[in-house]
Amino acid sequence: MFSIKKQYLVLLIISCFIVFPSVSQSTINEIGKNKKPLNVVLILLDDQGYDTAIDGAKGVKTPNFDAFSKSGVRFTNSYAAVPSCSPSRSSINTGMFPHANGHWRNTITPKLTDPIEFFGRKSPTVDKVGVHEYIKTLPEILKANGFFTAITQKFHMSPPWKFPYSDKDPVHNSPKEYKKVIAEFIEKSGDKPFFFQANISPPHRNFEEHMKHFPEYMTDPNEITVPDYLPDTPLMRKDLSKYYGCIQLADACAGAVVSALKSKGVYDNTLIIFTSDQGQPYHRAKASAYAEGLHVPFAVVGPKVKKCQVSEALISHIDIMPTVLDFLKLPIPKTVQGKSLLPVLTGHQKKVKGRSYIFGEHNSHGPNPKEHYPSRMVFDGEFYFIKNLMPNKNYLLPADLMDVKGWNNRSYEATVKAQFTYPKQYEILRLLESGRPEEELYDMKNDPYQLVNLAGKVKFKEKKEELNTALITWRKETGDVEDNPAKIKTRQTIK
Repeated sequence: MFSIKKQYLVLLIISCFIVFPSVSQSTINEIGKNKKPLNVVLILLDDQGYDTAIDGAKGVKTPNFDAFSKSGVRFTNSYAAVPSCSPSRSSINTGMFPHANGHWRNTITPKLTDPIEFFGRKSPTVDKVGVHEYIKTLPEILKANGFFTAITQKFHMSPPWKFPYSDKDPVHNSPKEYKKVIAEFIEKSGDKPFFFQANISPPHRNFEEHMKHFPEYMTDPNEITVPDYLPDTPLMRKDLSKYYGCIQLADACAGAVVSALKSKGVYDNTLIIFTSDQGQPYHRAKASAYAEGLHVPFAVVGPKVKKCQVSEALISHIDIMPTVLDFLKLPIPKTVQGKSLLPVLTGHQKKVKGRSYIFGEHNSHGPNPKEHYPSRMVFDGEFYFIKNLMPNKNYLLPADLMDVKGWNNRSYEATVKAQFTYPKQYEILRLLESGRPEEELYDMKNDPYQLVNLAGKVKFKEKKEELNTALITWRKETGDVEDNPAKIKTRQTIK
């Protein structure tokens, strides 16, 4: 009897419970009391490009992301599926590209402070655009499997009933409050496993609002590096210094989330993904298919995840959902277009199996038809190809990328004022608004800010044709067959 194995002992006690009701449930649970449930936390910054100290950004300190990265795997080729807030978050929670899941632009959604009925089918705040009803979202799947789910800062996904979180909190930029809220979420989860989408508002504009309350995170305009696609002028440096200051504040908020997990004793059994929803809040970045709008920081820590690893694997935000489900040993829906990163995270693979390219898209930032400019991109790790589906269309930049009033964006003004001293930066701004070519090809090793279009060069004809073929194949396989945005709108309206 003393040599009987543990699993047989479990069966024996369970059978005793069935036959003899006097044996309590706690007796059975006692056997597995040391086996903690697996949890997941997604730390999602807002509008932060690939700008962390450990990734090479100058004049900015990101001690929490840096330390976090050394505790797990940091990816250098991580790309959002789309460079706008709502569709990016929906791509994460469906594992699908926006043109496929139906959520192809930013949408009007409830605030986290709204009453519970605003998140149901009778919600008075429902956009015409959103995730198709037949698609299972990550929060839906986790809720069905007994998880306690929670979200912070903003909702920004459509329709609201497709994202059924157990709890919500509008905390958005206070490190102290983040630690408190996450700790409360953990307590509320009780014995249930949990999933938290810890949205953090900085470095989304308005920068001044963040820095006014947390001036200690402000950076020195003289110490930062100005990206080559923007003019290096005092006005531009002033705006960028606030952006980098907001990155430092966001890093502190993220650190507070991790600290709460540690203080509550759940850090070791939690998969933590640390990334941003899209790239920099500047023109030719956010709301565009260029690399500065899609390239984001990405690091993962968790059970069995290798430590101190840097991976060059090509990964996408559509990989987050299948990775989470794979980690939790839950079935991955057939609708998912991404791939699990678990084999890379655990060291069993160096690259994502079967992947030679990464893809991304831009459709429209907001509902204004003038903001619609459909583009598709493919990247092989060295060359970056963009196909502008309506190259002759004029493009209206979203307000937060050009307006001083309300958003306090000085970058557009700085670029226009520097048109004679920085003619290239001014030229690519004007091309962004009108005159973009149908095809664009960039050598990311030698031209990371994509200033020289190689699409018309004979030397690169073969590479361009290779990437164009890959893009055509991907579009067919994912149902992205319409070049006309009006047709896309028609088929992706919520019924």
